[in-house]
Amino acid sequence: MYPPTLREITIEMSNLYSTQTKDQQLYLSMEELLTFYGILITSGYSSVPRRHMYWSLDRDVHNEGISDAMRRNRFDEIMVSIHVVDNTKINDDPFFKVRPIFSELNQSYKVMPFQEWLSVDESMIRYYGRHGCKQFRRGKPIRFGYKLWSLASSSGYMHHMEPYGGSHTLLPETGLGQGPSVVLGLAKQAQVPQGCKFIHDNLFTSLGLLDEMTKRRYGSSGTMRQNRLFDFPFKPQKEFMKLSRGTSEVLTQGDKLLALSKVTVATNMEEKYSETFVKRWSKERRTFDKVPQPKCINLYNEQMGGVDLHDQQVSRYHISIRSKKWWWPIFAWSLNSALVNSHFFYRDIMGGTIVLLTFSRIVAQSLVQSTTECFKMYHGQ
Repeated sequence: MYPPTLREITIEMSNLYSTQTKDQQLYLSMEELLTFYGILITSGYSSVPRRHMYWSLDRDVHNEGISDAMRRNRFDEIMVSIHVVDNTKINDDPFFKVRPIFSELNQSYKVMPFQEWLSVDESMIRYYGRHGCKQFRRGKPIRFGYKLWSLASSSGYMHHMEPYGGSHTLLPETGLGQGPSVVLGLAKQAQVPQGCKFIHDNLFTSLGLLDEMTKRRYGSSGTMRQNRLFDFPFKPQKEFMKLSRGTSEVLTQGDKLLALSKVTVATNMEEKYSETFVKRWSKERRTFDKVPQPKCINLYNEQMGGVDLHDQQVSRYHISIRSKKWWWPIFAWSLNSALVNSHFFYRDIMGGTIVLLTFSRIVAQSLVQSTTECFKMYHGQ
């Protein structure tokens, strides 16, 4: 998931950056880079307040695996010089410093076959420093950081992501607005096969999007904002909220179906309206009631959330070693994202049953121990 091409680029550009800024060779090797990755991954499940404490001789913080794998000063040298681009070839792309990371990961993530249901949503990479593309999202778990447009399966596997950089966002413009352009752009760049079904929230959904998705032979379903319903003869939201529980209104227009039940969902995947029953708690009777619910809303609730699931897994054991560089959170996030995708691949394709924590520890220890063994052999231990 973290391809050899990206690792080779990192070695080449890090050695080049060291000669450009310090006028001395870093001599970073592939083995050292893999050990560096292993230490970073280890910091995700075994964190300390300061990274130098990993090499401390105090028993409460000492990490023998890390201190034996790489010397502290060498780790600092790599931290200072780590790069994936040549700074002398900078352009107007605000994510120029990390563009190879997204390009290479998007390519490597294609190894996983597409599932029937796909989720489109926003991802956030936490960042509190200064950068022109830093976003603020009120009321969200991560309020400050870099925003990514993400395409993931309903199980949480990330297929494609594109950082949001305003007019520099590398997604095609369709003339349907930002939300529909993101869905169509991700589908095109990820090379999603026809027949797949997209689930998205009200930021992306419009009737124009559903028409275009039908032309491209994709399924599409998502919640709708009230200001995008135009002159559809639905009851006003305030009046509808006063009706009895389970009440819904339905409107069909061509191959599109709109269902209003507390929220409005538009879909191009249902020719006829159908309902299912769900359990909802009744405060008056203090028991669960069976409440009718439009099937399109039920499917939305079941299949939406793949991007959120990926983000949740990434945040569980995220790299705790920090840097002042603005692009470091993206670099660290990419390692965690590749690790999570590897775990999904191992679980869904290989049939593995181990949890993410165990998987992360196995990966980190295998990266660190390869150098540790060479180090001990060199010193005759």
